[in-house]
Amino acid sequence: MTISGTSDTFRKAEEKDLERIWQIIGQAKAQMQRLGSQQWDENYPAIEHIRQDIQDGNGYVICREDRVVAYGVISFDGEPVYQNIEGKWPNDLPYVIVHRLAIADEMKRQGMAKQFMLQAEEVSRKKGVYNFRVDTKYDNAYMLRLIDTLGFNYCGEVYYRNNSARKAFEKTIRPHSLPIGIPDCTIREAAMEDATLIFDAIDKNREDLRIWLPFVDNLKGVADEEGFLQSVLSVPYEQRDPVYVLEQGETICGLAGFHFTDAPNHRTEIGYWLLPAYRGKGIVTNAVRYLCQWAVRERDMNRIQIRCAVGNLPSNAIPKRLGFTFEGTERDGELLVSGEYVDINVYSILKNEVELWNRKSN
Repeated sequence: MTISGTSDTFRKAEEKDLERIWQIIGQAKAQMQRLGSQQWDENYPAIEHIRQDIQDGNGYVICREDRVVAYGVISFDGEPVYQNIEGKWPNDLPYVIVHRLAIADEMKRQGMAKQFMLQAEEVSRKKGVYNFRVDTKYDNAYMLRLIDTLGFNYCGEVYYRNNSARKAFEKTIRPHSLPIGIPDCTIREAAMEDATLIFDAIDKNREDLRIWLPFVDNLKGVADEEGFLQSVLSVPYEQRDPVYVLEQGETICGLAGFHFTDAPNHRTEIGYWLLPAYRGKGIVTNAVRYLCQWAVRERDMNRIQIRCAVGNLPSNAIPKRLGFTFEGTERDGELLVSGEYVDINVYSILKNEVELWNRKSN
C-alpha cells in the first residue's frame, strides 16, 4: 500500500526482508547503547523474534524505492503484562499494540516512526479496534517524544522480564468521518470516547426523544452509555452490529446503526434517531442509504429491515423515501414509556434493490 502523499509503501514483512530488518534492528540497538537507553539489549530482540513476527503475520515494513527503511510489530493478540498494570487502563476493549519499532539510520529524524504509528492506526481502523496501547522504558526519550506527539495518555507502569518497569500509554483511534452528501455532515463509527457527548445530547433532548425511544428513560448517566458502547465495541468487527455517529461539523446530531443481525440468513435491521434541531435536512435519509450500501458491500446482507412506530411519521418517511417495501404492521409491537403499546410498521429492502441504486447513480 502506498502511503498517502509519499512514494513510500507500507506492507507486511516477508521472509526475504529478514536480513535487512535485522540490520535495522542492529542500528537501533547501537543507537540506544550510545544514548544510554536500556530499552533493548544484546539478547532482545533476537532474530528469532523477528522471524516469528513475520511467520505470525504481525511484522510490517515501510519501503522506499523497494528498500526496507522501517520495521515494527502491529499486534492484536494482547500483551499479558498489561493485565497487571500499576495504574488503570481507560477500558477493557480490544486494542492494537506496536512493538519492536526500528528505523534505518539514514531515515532517522524524517518522521518515519510517526508514519509507521499512523499506518498502525489505519490497520487497526480496518479491524474496528479503536484502542492503541504502547509502552517504553523511562530512558527512551525518543519514543517518549513520539508518544506525546501522537496524543497518547499515560496510564501507569507495566513490568517485563527482569522486573523491568516501563511507562504504559493509551490513545483512542478516531474512526474516519465520511461524507453523506449533505454539506458539513458526516458519518463515522462510534468510539468509547463518544460516550459523554452522546449522553449529553440525549439528556438535553430527553423529553423529545423519550416519546418514541423507550431506552432513553433507562439512560441515567454517562456510565450507562459507556456500558452500551462497551457491549458493541467488544464484539469482533466481523460479527459486530456497528453504531454510527451522525455529525454536523464537530457536533453530534444523532446516531444510526445495525441491530438484530442474522448473519446465516444475511439479514439485518437499521435503527436511528436525530436531535430536533437537525431534522428535515435529509441527514438520516442519506445516512441510511450509506448504511444499506455498506451492509451489502461489506457484510453481504441480502435483506435490510426498518421498523417504525405507526404514529412516528418522520421515521416512517425514511424507508418510504428510499424505496423500501412496506411489508405490514406488527400489532402492539413496542411498549412506549407512556405505558401504551404501539403498532410497528415493517419495511425492507433487498440486496438487488440496493445494488440498483448504485447502477442508477453511475
